[in-house]
Amino acid sequence: MPTRTGLLTAVHLANIAKTLSETRQFALNTLYLQFHPKVATDVKCPRALSRFVAGVYQSSVNWIGTEVDLRIVTGSLRSIGSSFEAFTQRQRPTKVDYLFYDYALSSAGEEARLAERYREASVVELDKAHLPSEVKLSDLDPETQTYRNVVLGGTFDRIHAGHKVLLTQAVLLATERLVVGVTDGEMIKSKKLYELILPAEERIQHVKEFLEDIDSSLKYEVVPILDPFGPTATDANMDLIVVSTETARGGAKVNELRQKNGLNQLQVHTIELLDDESTTDDKEDKISSSNLRMDLLGSRLKPRKPAPENLPAKPYVIGLTGGIGSGKSKMIERFQKLGAGIIDCDKIAHQLYEPGEECYTEVVETFGKSIVNSDGTINRRALGGIVFADREKLNQLNGIMWAAIGKRAREDIRRMYERDGKEVVVMEAAVLLHAGWQDQCHEVWSCFIPRDEAIRRLMERNQFDEKEAIRRVEAQPVSNEDLVRHADIVFCTMWSYELSQRQAEKAWSIVQKELKLKL
Repeated sequence: MPTRTGLLTAVHLANIAKTLSETRQFALNTLYLQFHPKVATDVKCPRALSRFVAGVYQSSVNWIGTEVDLRIVTGSLRSIGSSFEAFTQRQRPTKVDYLFYDYALSSAGEEARLAERYREASVVELDKAHLPSEVKLSDLDPETQTYRNVVLGGTFDRIHAGHKVLLTQAVLLATERLVVGVTDGEMIKSKKLYELILPAEERIQHVKEFLEDIDSSLKYEVVPILDPFGPTATDANMDLIVVSTETARGGAKVNELRQKNGLNQLQVHTIELLDDESTTDDKEDKISSSNLRMDLLGSRLKPRKPAPENLPAKPYVIGLTGGIGSGKSKMIERFQKLGAGIIDCDKIAHQLYEPGEECYTEVVETFGKSIVNSDGTINRRALGGIVFADREKLNQLNGIMWAAIGKRAREDIRRMYERDGKEVVVMEAAVLLHAGWQDQCHEVWSCFIPRDEAIRRLMERNQFDEKEAIRRVEAQPVSNEDLVRHADIVFCTMWSYELSQRQAEKAWSIVQKELKLKL
């Protein structure tokens, strides 16, 4: 589906909610908001509109929805020529589908320059009122102080309204250079659902693109940082640091280090975090990347890929995997209730351990009679105590069991389709990736939880002491990062039952819609 981009030139700022709402009918993907030259003339200092910018970003979700990437071009406020001239000299956007105006156009004017650059764009007058004699906006920032060199830092995972406010405020405060530190390495591991954070190089590129889009007149340095200080520890050419209320203490720490290193003290500018008007009980109240990552749970992370050549189109097999204690069993119950056929590879292993099955004799001969109960069955707890304490013995057990489990699973899947008519079958297997069974699946879904939560659950559920729980967790061959990297859809059961249920229903709905169209 082609993307649609709009460029709105605004002068009636007090009516911005109505103006933006009227663009909704055009189903835009990206909307640039630039200011008419009269705004720059009347407000004098770009920083005066900082409150306006923050308010627009916070409420834009209600006016234009969550699917539109709004970018407020504060560069059009700087005295570098009219906003029209400044914008037409930019490299981006290279294509605009709609030129919006919140006033009636005259028969001739500077607007013609935009029309010349974007010849194929449709011109839309959203308001027939004429240009007012003066810009009327009550909530202007009275502060006018600006700084040559401004710095700020953050994770900047998937640019959202809060990031846009933080970055735009920094741009409005700077006159020459803006340095942005993007956290990486061990620093991101304290973040909620850090496994879903985009690679640093992608986040850096997104920040650069956003900054160049809103104001190309400044010099930008966007760099990865592996500690809380980054370039602030050594760069003498810095004047102001921008922080949020959440990271205000970090500004003081930066100045302590700069004093120790013989550098000038930075002025500290604190920005209020934006409330998330669509938050739920499980999410943070502020607009945050954590909330966005939670929204990814149950969603497709990558495009649906063609079926492996060795697999028939039907039944559609989904491999569900995850770490110990991650909630796979509960998730399987949800998919069964939603209509999926279910293959539990752990139960298949149970069956194969039974006397008379093909694996029984080899397992007993390999690990000894001490793992056999009085009734002749294999004591899996005793067997687990042996193999989880010795990686080589665990590999021995896997070598015996995996081929047999995979074979039995394929037989059960085919029978479930032919006998029970199940067109979608979910195969649960903790070792799915390690055993290479993803080749038997059309796609892979993963459950994961933080390490500490897995340990807590094992101690509570299995009555393990902490040492044993840690040993079990650390014996897992696949990390959370690997689970996410190989998954098409991921789940996390850290929060309420209702949130986990919504994740399952979202994923199931996606597959049902796709299969109805493509199978």
